Parts: sequence; C-alpha cells; structure tokens
Amino acid sequence: MKRQWMLILCLMMMLLVLTGCSSERPDEKMAFPETTQYLGPVTVTDAPTPEPDPEPVVDESTSVFSDNPYDVVDFTAEDALSEENYVDPFADDSYTDNSSNYAASADATVYPYAGSTPIPLVPIDMPSPTPRAELSFANVEYSAGSLGLTFEAPSGWLVDNTLTDVFVLTEPETDMHDGYQCTLTLSAIPVNNDYSERDLKKQVTDRLKAIGSLNFVEWDPSLTAKRHLLGANGIYANYSGTLANGVKVGGRILYACLNNRLYGLEVAYPLEYREDYLNVFNHIRDTISAK
Repeated sequence: MKRQWMLILCLMMMLLVLTGCSSERPDEKMAFPETTQYLGPVTVTDAPTPEPDPEPVVDESTSVFSDNPYDVVDFTAEDALSEENYVDPFADDSYTDNSSNYAASADATVYPYAGSTPIPLVPIDMPSPTPRAELSFANVEYSAGSLGLTFEAPSGWLVDNTLTDVFVLTEPETDMHDGYQCTLTLSAIPVNNDYSERDLKKQVTDRLKAIGSLNFVEWDPSLTAKRHLLGANGIYANYSGTLANGVKVGGRILYACLNNRLYGLEVAYPLEYREDYLNVFNHIRDTISAK
C-alpha cells in the first residue's frame, strides 16, 4: 500500500513539473543582434598607378653654363709669353737629350691647366699674406767696352770684366734677399756665321744643362720661346731650382746673333723676387745697344 502512495506521489510531482513547463510561451524566440560584417570572399581592387611627374623644361638661353667666365676661348701661344713658366708648343723636337727633354711634343697643349672649365678654389678661411713692397732700383748707364755694348742697370752693382767676352754685374751683398745675390751676365762671342733659330735653341739648352749641373738638388727648366735682343731674333728660356743649401733661385737666359757675334744676356735671382729682378733684366734688354 505504501508503495502505491509513493508511486502516486511521484506521478503527481511529475505532472506539476510538466504543467510548469507548458506555462511558458513557446512562440517567443531569443533575439540576436544583427551581424553587419560581410563574411564572403574578399575582392581585391588594384590601386591606381600615379602619373609620372613631367620633366622640367630647361631654358638653354638661361643655363648657368651659357656664360662661364672660366672658359678659355681663343687662347694662343702669344698669350702665354707673359707667363714665366711658358712652354713653347711649337718647339723643335729634333734636339733631345737622355737626361733632359727640352723639346715640346707636337700634341702638347698651351693651356696652363688641365680641363677646359676649371673651378677656382679660394681658401676663404686662410689669412691673406701681407704683400711685400716692390723693389726699386736707380738705373745708370754702364759701358762694357770689350763687348762693345752700353746699357742701363741698377747703380752701385759690382762690375767684373776680367774676361774679354764676358761682363758681369753683381748685386751688393748688403742689398741681397733670401741669402742670394742677383747676378747679370752679358757676353759677346765672335762666330763664323749668323746662328739659325735651331742653333740658338741649342745654345740656350746647352746653357740650361750647364747651369743645372752646378750645385742644384732640384732643377726645373722651361722650354724655349722667341724674344728679340739688340733688334735681332733671339731665343730665351727660364729656370727655377733649389741649391744644396736650400736657397731657391730662378733665372732667364736669352741669346741672339747679329753680325757674326753671338750675344747673351743672363740673370740669376732669389726666386721669391722674380718679378723685381726680371724687371731689371727687361730694362737692360730695352736699353742695350751695340757701338
């Protein structure tokens, strides 16, 4: 009997549970928020290719290279005559020597630098050197009787005419600069025939070799060029070098032939005073005359 009541009680409890579940509204559904993100396959669209920038138009008439002040135009061999280190581009190459080469190549250039448009470099951070005063000389007339020549040169210079064909003027020791006394040498040597231009070139180059072999540790001769002396065509050359005692010197040699006499005019000077002593040389050349 007790088991029946227990069964009846279980059935009633189950009925109550089912009745509660049926009381809920079965037609109501849980709401979910709407999904807006597209989850389908991705379509790739190529980015537009940008148009290239147009090339700038250059006005050639206003180019910075249209008016370059450093371009060398119509530079001739004559323009180089005023330069002390002038190289004669038309020098005869028939005379050569194994130890020195005084002849110019036919392809040599007369420009004083490499390149047609050099860029000047100005060391703006370096102090400008103080310019020295130009040397001044009081010129008087000298007579080299044995040579048959008269000329003007600085007064007070020492005369040496012990040799018949040579006349030497030497700057006083009290007036010398950089430890070197300037010397001026004039010569007049009888020759059988008037020298040709080739003969004069050989005379000048022979003198260059003779001077360069005396006590120089550095030696830099130039090539030859033309210049008049006593109204006759002449040949000259320059040189510079360093003596064994460290003194730097420069010089010029000029020879011309007139009336079967070979005339020479030479100067040697301290290199830093080149312009001053070349002015003395040029004054002698301008005032020299044969008796």
